[in-house]
Amino acid sequence: MKSRNIALMILLSFFALMSNIVLAENNECLLIGSAAKNSTINGQSNIPLNSYVVANMNKVLFYSAPNELCKKDGVFVILGDYLYAYKIYKDFTYVNYITVKGDSISGWVKSAEIKNYSPLGNKSKKENLNISDFIAIGKDGWVGLGGSFSNNITLSKEKEISSEYIGDFPNNSEGLNKFYSHSYTGIAVISSNVGYLKRLWNMDDDYVISTISLSSLKYMTSRGVKVGDSVKDVLKEYGGIKNTTTNGNIRYNLGEMSLSFDIDQGKVSTIEMSLTTTQE
Repeated sequence: MKSRNIALMILLSFFALMSNIVLAENNECLLIGSAAKNSTINGQSNIPLNSYVVANMNKVLFYSAPNELCKKDGVFVILGDYLYAYKIYKDFTYVNYITVKGDSISGWVKSAEIKNYSPLGNKSKKENLNISDFIAIGKDGWVGLGGSFSNNITLSKEKEISSEYIGDFPNNSEGLNKFYSHSYTGIAVISSNVGYLKRLWNMDDDYVISTISLSSLKYMTSRGVKVGDSVKDVLKEYGGIKNTTTNGNIRYNLGEMSLSFDIDQGKVSTIEMSLTTTQE
């Protein structure tokens, strides 16, 4: 009986020790995460030049903070999955993955396990809707929904016809959501800072492309649909993907993103990609 009590005490001491270790690691992760969230370079967050990345390892693990101790159990993406890249801290990048159901999964990954993504020359098509479906592709470049406006090389080369400050609106974090419109030949975009907190940015760190409107043949979707194509063309290229069809419009949704085709006399008249405006 005495030996059993000793064994039980040893077992309880072991579990208590392990609990203390886990608690210490969790506290350490919270401190590291806070430091990474608030880190800046010359007063601004270290934002990747390319907002679109792709997993280049068979399994890319997620971390709650940029440290080996802070692994998220069972959370990972696989080779070829597309993600948004928001912030760099040491050897890690803060990313967001949108599942096929439209759920958002954010966390830190090792920067060496992802690489920049470009749709140019990429002929592979995924069966399900994904963030690459919210990209407008031109002859020499591309513009992606949710990507950085200031870092977009394609738009920087376009001649801006007009630019206008739409306005700002208070959000739930005692900050302001700000919006600008930008018009070019055949394409127009709205840039905004909406969602800056979930990207671990400060309010004026950068603006993302929150709306893309296509009105000419100059740009097409990543599946090759462009203004002037028929309804049949749209349904063929997006075959099997659930849509909402009304008189004069075909819409595809993924989480907070939508891809909309306006139809006039059986042909695509305009294409719009947009992010849902949500309060923070």
